Amino acid sequence: MMRGLVFMQRKPANGFTLIELMVGLGIMAFLLLMAMPSINTYLLDTKIRVTAQSLYDGAQFARSEALRRNGNVSLILTDSNRGWMVSAVGASIADKPAESASKLTVHADVTSMTFNGQGFASAENTIQIVPVNESTCLAVGGAQRCMNVHVSRGGQVRICDPSITTDGDNRKC
Repeated sequence: MMRGLVFMQRKPANGFTLIELMVGLGIMAFLLLMAMPSINTYLLDTKIRVTAQSLYDGAQFARSEALRRNGNVSLILTDSNRGWMVSAVGASIADKPAESASKLTVHADVTSMTFNGQGFASAENTIQIVPVNESTCLAVGGAQRCMNVHVSRGGQVRICDPSITTDGDNRKC
């Protein structure tokens, strides 16, 4: 009889082996490299939308201040048209620097417009927000969505997409 003999069973190890870890890292690196162009397009698209929304907000703020004060309030584009400043009677009311507009080009018909006490704009203005490489816009066959902020003489401010051509679509410029 062998009572005193105890058989020890090997306990399985917890964790990963070095080879499993390296294979996992290799797969993750491959997936990140495949997704990088999409991520860059998404980040640039976000910058375009944020800049368009900022310019839209500035124009709406200037118009609402003109209506509230029943007098002239000006919207002045600053920082190569990427930022804005709202002023009334020569004094600045509010401003927005161009912190999120790097790698973008912003074209504007006019860089300053004044809203009167009835909300009408002194000039019609279209502000185009495009990447530095303008050939990447969807409207000219690229892959990047570009945006316009349009201010009518009547004071209506709206954001539109120049790549939309369908009649009846409210995103159309």
